[in-house]
Amino acid sequence: MKPVVELITAWADYESKNPAASVADFCSHYLLNSKGLPIGETPVEATISDADAQLSGLINQLNAIHVIYAKAVLKEMPGIELEWFYFMKEIDRQKEARKSDVVSAVFFEQSTGIDILNRIKKAGLIQERNDPMDKRARLVKLSPQGEKILISLHQLLSKADHMLYQDLAGPNKKMLINLLSDTEKKHNALISENRHKQLEELIAGYQQEKK
Repeated sequence: MKPVVELITAWADYESKNPAASVADFCSHYLLNSKGLPIGETPVEATISDADAQLSGLINQLNAIHVIYAKAVLKEMPGIELEWFYFMKEIDRQKEARKSDVVSAVFFEQSTGIDILNRIKKAGLIQERNDPMDKRARLVKLSPQGEKILISLHQLLSKADHMLYQDLAGPNKKMLINLLSDTEKKHNALISENRHKQLEELIAGYQQEKK
C-alpha cells in the first residue's frame, strides 16, 4: 500500500471512531501508534507485548495513586466509603435499577456489591423497593439525601482528579481521552456480556468480532 493511501485510510478509520477529533488529535494519535516507524513497517510482536505490559502497569499505578488521593479528600466526609461513589453514580445514571444490575455495571462480585449497597442503604443514601416485574429482585434509587451527597462527592473527588492530572496540557488530556475511549467501550461491552467466561474464551470472542 502506498504511504499516502495508508495515511488516508488511517485517518478515515480514526475519524469514524472519534468524529469530534481534530487533525492535530489524529496526528498525535498516528505518531504515538506508529512508534516512529516509517509508514508500512510493522513493529515486532515482542515490542507490542512489552508496550501492552508497560501501558497496563502505568494505568494500574495511576489508578492506585488516584485511590490514595481520593481517600484523602474523603476524610472531609466521615463515614463515606470511596466505593459508594461508584455505586451511587451508576444508580444515578440508571435512575432506578435492580441491585444485581448495579453491581454488574461497576464490575464488583455480587456478594461484595450487595453488601456495599446495603451499607449505602443503611446510611440513608438509597431507597429500595420490590421489583414489580420480579418479586425476587429489588430496585434501588438515590434518596433525596443521597442525591445531595453524590453532588458533594463529585465536587470533592474532582480535587483528586485535578491533583493527579493537573500537569498534563489540555490537548494531551484530550488526546488520551480519544485514544482510550474506544478501548474502554469495546471491553466494557465485552465484559458486560461475557463476564463469567475464562480469558481464553474472551480473547477468542474479541478476535472474532474484529474480523
